[in-house]
Amino acid sequence: MTGRELNKIRRIEDIFEAALQCFNEAGFSSTTMESIAAKANISKGGMYHYFSSKKDLFLNLFRYRMNKYFDEMKSYLDKDDSPEQRIRTLVKKAGQILKQNEDFYRFCIIFLSQGVRNKEIRTIMTDFYKDSVGTFKSLLEEGIEKGHFKKIDTEKAARAIYFLVMGVYFTYFSVDTDFDIIDQHSFHINNILKSIKI
Repeated sequence: MTGRELNKIRRIEDIFEAALQCFNEAGFSSTTMESIAAKANISKGGMYHYFSSKKDLFLNLFRYRMNKYFDEMKSYLDKDDSPEQRIRTLVKKAGQILKQNEDFYRFCIIFLSQGVRNKEIRTIMTDFYKDSVGTFKSLLEEGIEKGHFKKIDTEKAARAIYFLVMGVYFTYFSVDTDFDIIDQHSFHINNILKSIKI
């Protein structure tokens, strides 16, 4: 990779970081390209060199950070052989990553709220839902094939895990919580796995 390409990547990451702060502070509607440019220390014209609009930046910020999340999760999953352990690792690491990146997950609430009225965001979130459920389903199916889990409806069980994870996540960012998110994740998954283990 050339120095110019590296500079471009660094500049885009600076813009993403500035945008993340602005969206978290003011919400989508009240954030402007000017406010993001000022925080990123770049001209407004420079912003449009990288992103065609505030919405384009909003969508790309979500995709970029979510892809980093999935890459990080995959690196943890590749270390475990047992489907059961991979599910435990997935949930545990997801909680740890969330605590380390609370600013991004707070942004996700803003992103999701826009999906109620925005078809493009709804499509992105639908893909995220399908990918997440698909990952859990594959791990459950592998566990059944290897004789670790009872024969169950893996689609419904995968959805149940997804709903539990999302429920904890929404609660964590919308109320004054009285629980540790990693501990709560572990409690959920331990009880689900206990119920399906042979």
